[in-house]
Amino acid sequence: MTTGVLLYCFDTETAKYHNLAERCILQAQEYLDLPITVVTNKDTQSRLKSKSVEYKIVTEKTGNTRTYRGQNVPWHNKERALAYEHSPYENTILMDCDYFVFSDTLLQLSASQYDILLHHDTHDLTGEDMIVGSDESTLPLVWATVTLFRKTTNTRAVFDMIKHVQAYYSHYRNLYRIKYNNYRNDYAFAIALHQLSLGSKIPTPMAMLPIGVDVTDSDASGVVFKYGNYTNFITGQDVHIMDKEWCDV
Repeated sequence: MTTGVLLYCFDTETAKYHNLAERCILQAQEYLDLPITVVTNKDTQSRLKSKSVEYKIVTEKTGNTRTYRGQNVPWHNKERALAYEHSPYENTILMDCDYFVFSDTLLQLSASQYDILLHHDTHDLTGEDMIVGSDESTLPLVWATVTLFRKTTNTRAVFDMIKHVQAYYSHYRNLYRIKYNNYRNDYAFAIALHQLSLGSKIPTPMAMLPIGVDVTDSDASGVVFKYGNYTNFITGQDVHIMDKEWCDV
C-alpha cells in the first residue's frame, strides 16, 4: 500500500505560502521520509524550489478570506475537498503547509487501520487557550489541518459530503449556527463526519501556536517563539503555526 504526503499551496496577494511549503516539505522529508505531492497553481509552482516532490497543477477557487491581525486577507482553501481525487496514494497524510513535523508521530498514525483520522482537540502552547472561542458553533469542531485517510468506500463518502457541504455552505452554516461567514475546512469536515457518523479521533491534542505569537527562529529540530514578554521553544513536537505570514519576514 502506497503512503504519501499531500499538501496544498497557493500564494495570495498578501501571503507567500510557498515559503511555508518549502519548510513544511523539508520537515516532512526529514522525519517521515515519504513521497510528497503538492497541489498548486502555475504561478505558485514557479516559486517553489523543491525538486524532489510531485506537483499537481490546478486552478484554485477564489473569493474566500480569513482574518489576520485585524484585516481580511485572501485565502484559497477550497481545493481540499478534492483531496481524495488529488491524492495518488492509497494511504494519505493530508497536511496544511503551515504544519511542521518534528517527529515521526504521523508516520506511526498512518500505520493504523482507521479509514480517516483527525484531531478533535488542540493544545495552545502559550498556555492562554486562545485557539477556540466560545459559542462558535453547535457542532464540535474537528481540525482539517492534519487528516490521515485511506482510499475506502467510507472515505470517498466523506469527501463527497465535504464537496456537498462546500456547495451549500451557507445552509449548513445556518443549520449548525457557525459564527463565521467565511468557508472553513475545519467546519466542512466536521459537518461531513457528523452527517455520516464517520471518522476517528487522533488521540492526542494538536499542538498549536495561535495568531499573535511571533516565531523568531526555527531549524530542523524545533521552533523558538515569543508571546508577550516571554520567549520559549519547542523541540521534538509537531506544531501548527497559525500565523501563516511568519515565513515572509
